[in-house]
Amino acid sequence: MRLPALLAMLLAAPTFGFAQEFPVERCLNLGTAMEAPVEGDWGYVIQQHYLAAIAEVGFDTIRLPVRFSAHWDGERLTPEILARTDQVIGWAEAAGLDVILDLHHFEEFETDPAGHITDLRKIWAELGRHFAGHGDSLMFELFNEPAGAFTTDIVAPVLAAIVSDLRLQHPTRWIITGGGNWNAIDDMLALPPPDPYEVRTFHYYQPYEFTHQQASWIDNPPPERGWGTGADRAFLTTEIARAASGQRPPFLGEFGVYAAAPQSDRHDWIHAVRRAAEDHGMAWCYWGFSQGIHEGFSAYDTVTDTWEDGVLRALLD
Repeated sequence: MRLPALLAMLLAAPTFGFAQEFPVERCLNLGTAMEAPVEGDWGYVIQQHYLAAIAEVGFDTIRLPVRFSAHWDGERLTPEILARTDQVIGWAEAAGLDVILDLHHFEEFETDPAGHITDLRKIWAELGRHFAGHGDSLMFELFNEPAGAFTTDIVAPVLAAIVSDLRLQHPTRWIITGGGNWNAIDDMLALPPPDPYEVRTFHYYQPYEFTHQQASWIDNPPPERGWGTGADRAFLTTEIARAASGQRPPFLGEFGVYAAAPQSDRHDWIHAVRRAAEDHGMAWCYWGFSQGIHEGFSAYDTVTDTWEDGVLRALLD
């Protein structure tokens, strides 16, 4: 093949490399608020000063999980949920934070993907129209932790179709997608290459027996145990390196430890995961901001309006 023809082919081919940098570095999940069936059911309602506090200590992004399916009538989202979403996004952006808008807890879809695919596409079509023209500080995450019947072989074409739909109005907006088994590493790595403004995500809570010990909402939760042996650290290093083995650094969308764990080990694990992610060029997002059904993962006490110092140091020092 002659050089001009080869050059033209290369220029026309899609790029999946580092032509554009994912803008997130240090992120905090605003979990257990708008992901609840009704905001406040699980412990707190988002207040404007929380966003200012998050920005002030050094985070650059929030991940905003919203249970849009609880506000969907089959044809449209309620005006109230759109207005509330706009309000929280506006507060975050006024504080200088980027926002990942995350569709969370669409549990019916995980039971019957075929029966709800139209709803999922329509929800994102409405969100796509609603946020058309919004600034680049807003990103979309299409589905939190696919699981159950929403397996990776179904995830790949479903999310690819929604990405394609959204690109008509959002050609350069960052879109976040992951694989099945609750955003497991292996399932993420099994997905095809993302488009130039799409980043893959995974969640990391290993070992589960440590991160979820004595968790109040789990039947028969794991008993107390520590973390930090040489084997523990080697496993962590290997897993994060394996997650980073794709074509571009993924986004570590959730990680955290329930507060019933020994505190020094808890803080050590959080710091070790965060540093391992950064060593591989990954953005990360800690779970989570404050109390509720997952109260023990909190970084901030909304009753006293104070940070949990050990967690904050592990994340930002």
